[in-house]
Amino acid sequence: MNNQGAAYTYHLKNVGLQLLYKSSKVFKVNPRFTAGFIIVLIVIILALVAPFITWYPPLKTLVGKPFTPPVALHPFGVDDLGRDIYTNVLYGIRTSLIVGVSAVTISLAIGILIGVIAGYYGGLLEDALMRITDMALIIPQFLLALVIVAIFGQNFQNIIIAIGIVSWPGIARMMRAEFLSIKERPFVEAAKAVGLSDVKIIFEEILPNAIPAIIPYAVLQVNTAILVEAGLGFLGIADPNVPSLGLMLNTAQQYLVRAWFMAFFPGLVLSIIVIGLNLLGDGLIEHLNPRLRKR
Repeated sequence: MNNQGAAYTYHLKNVGLQLLYKSSKVFKVNPRFTAGFIIVLIVIILALVAPFITWYPPLKTLVGKPFTPPVALHPFGVDDLGRDIYTNVLYGIRTSLIVGVSAVTISLAIGILIGVIAGYYGGLLEDALMRITDMALIIPQFLLALVIVAIFGQNFQNIIIAIGIVSWPGIARMMRAEFLSIKERPFVEAAKAVGLSDVKIIFEEILPNAIPAIIPYAVLQVNTAILVEAGLGFLGIADPNVPSLGLMLNTAQQYLVRAWFMAFFPGLVLSIIVIGLNLLGDGLIEHLNPRLRKR
């Protein structure tokens, strides 16, 4: 590895250690972040260990008498087809997290690319990209995702791609704003003065300093993606071969009086996920913004 590569590696490690140190301080001064982190951590653990703490395969029918209320063998009860609600809720958590993280990864890739180009190069290219971004912001995300899934099919991959495609505009605008600010700083001017290429300036100098600012927004976008997936499932536009909290709520609405537990437990878990991610994202924003930080 040459000296420049070694210096860049050291810079990235330095940034990572600083973020880790700052994150550790958040627990001490920000109870909102701490609560959100604990909730999200528990949710992730439940999703990971779902195969080991359930007794039936997901979506398997006739594991119990239909409409059986919560009992020892079925802690969340049994639905109208004899499926164990507890099992499907835990696997539904996994589905929600996969959709949220995967969709936001897609939106980050699109949004960062557009924001970087617009923010660094400016001019007519920036104007064109920002007008496209403004047009994308006008269209409601849920409606556009609904149309995309309706056209291309309601399988699991299409749902992830659809949510990712409709979620990039906000990330693009944030990344553009960060690049417009950072590219005027002395260290960027120094990099240009020594003859570094645009690619190296973008990826080695500006981007590592811009990424931390969009992390809280990305966390909140995971939350939004999960809600969009649940909304599609509630409307019946979901992959029937994949456990989904939204799809469970869609089925449960027909039996609210007869089997309250069919809606209660999926709805409760979905609410907990949303609250946890909101607390985590808000706590990160509060910590990273000196004007909001509690002294």
